[in-house]
Amino acid sequence: MFVELVKLAERGGKVITAGVVVLAALVGPNIGCNRDNLRGAIPNVEVAKELRLELASSESAQEQVESSSVQERTGWATLKGRIRVVGSVPENKALNVNKDQAVCQPGGSPVLGQMVEVDSATGGLANVVLYALDLTDENVHEEFKAGKTDSILYDQKVCKYLSHVLPMQASQSLEVKNSDTVSHNTQIQAKRGRSINENIPPGSSIQYTPGKEEKEPISVSCAVHPWMKAYLLPRENGYFATTQQDGTFEIANLPAGIDLSVQAWQEKLGKNFDGIKVNGEPATWKRGRIALNLKPDEIVNLDVEIPAEVLQ
Repeated sequence: MFVELVKLAERGGKVITAGVVVLAALVGPNIGCNRDNLRGAIPNVEVAKELRLELASSESAQEQVESSSVQERTGWATLKGRIRVVGSVPENKALNVNKDQAVCQPGGSPVLGQMVEVDSATGGLANVVLYALDLTDENVHEEFKAGKTDSILYDQKVCKYLSHVLPMQASQSLEVKNSDTVSHNTQIQAKRGRSINENIPPGSSIQYTPGKEEKEPISVSCAVHPWMKAYLLPRENGYFATTQQDGTFEIANLPAGIDLSVQAWQEKLGKNFDGIKVNGEPATWKRGRIALNLKPDEIVNLDVEIPAEVLQ
């Protein structure tokens, strides 16, 4: 009987308490240093029966809770919007172009970094990448399934990567092209997938496939021209977008009816989106994550305001 109660008690929660109470009722004052007393205890059949009923009821309730917590997709929906800066931010710093100036700094004009790019007309913040997290295969639309293999052109001209923040699927191939008349060296420093460090002669290109998704953007740089820098974000599925020059973005065919988490990242902010407003109301994106539960065919439009002081 003791062994049976221990096994029942090990099932957890209230059962442990109930098992201890019944065990005490069964053996009561007979417990002592002498184990023979325990073997001689007389079981209380009625109390044991009540315990079994309570266990059955508890397990049934737990199964119902677990069943009700399983969410099922009810359709597809769209997330879109604009991320803009409220206030003025300083101009990006001039880069130290100390090599191949004729190609990399034509006319001698300053070459500015791209860490914070704000559209003067709209206040839109470019190069913010947004991507959905932790979606199972059945909640991924056919258009965005893992395994896409088409090639993406990743060009560099005037010693500058033409795509400053580029999301892609981990299975896709990147054609890293050198359209300059000087050699470049491409270093992609992956944390989970494939890293490379390869020279690219003028007019040539190399192929790169990440192989594995990354949790956040990874750096792309050139050892020949160290001021060159960009970011790459390999993901398993195609649920990602980068804000355009005017700060707009759109991710279509997100699963509706389930809890969603969409990650936001920006080069200067990282995942720290504090003090923002969304649709005119103060909002919190903890660690840059946007919590959503969309309705079928719904189009959710986010007007995101970022105070200029956090981008100083």
